[in-house]
Amino acid sequence: MTEGQLIMHETAGVCRVTGETSLDGLEGLYYVLTPLYMNDATFYTPKDSQRVKIRPVMSAEEAKVLIGRLPDVPPLVFEGANDQKLRCATILKSGDSYLLAQLTKTLYQDQQRRSRQNRRSAMADTTALKKAEMLLFGELASALGLEYGDVLGYIEAHLK
Repeated sequence: MTEGQLIMHETAGVCRVTGETSLDGLEGLYYVLTPLYMNDATFYTPKDSQRVKIRPVMSAEEAKVLIGRLPDVPPLVFEGANDQKLRCATILKSGDSYLLAQLTKTLYQDQQRRSRQNRRSAMADTTALKKAEMLLFGELASALGLEYGDVLGYIEAHLK
């Protein structure tokens, strides 16, 4: 990773690499990451870590392909609350844009179904949906040169 590069961090979403540093009492070098969609946050990620997933942000072409595939993305089927909790956590940490799209679609459709039934979504589902959207929409915004708030409209316009 190079200084100034945009990367995807497994929990912080899109970050700009702002440098490298060593941390007192810890071995090795760390990337200094500034999240684009979290105010006043800085992350320090071990440069040689296999545990923390970081990767370059997808290209504009990859983003357009993913958006084009969205209508065919099947919703996830959970085998109960525990399965849902575990799989949501795994997907949110995976950094996989397709799985994030699948999770976002699943949770959004469930939220809409519950709303039509005058029922509220569980707090964990609402939190997972917001996190999945932040990760997915943040990467799409960065890849396509859009403002974060314009991503949903862009997707809707391109799927019509």
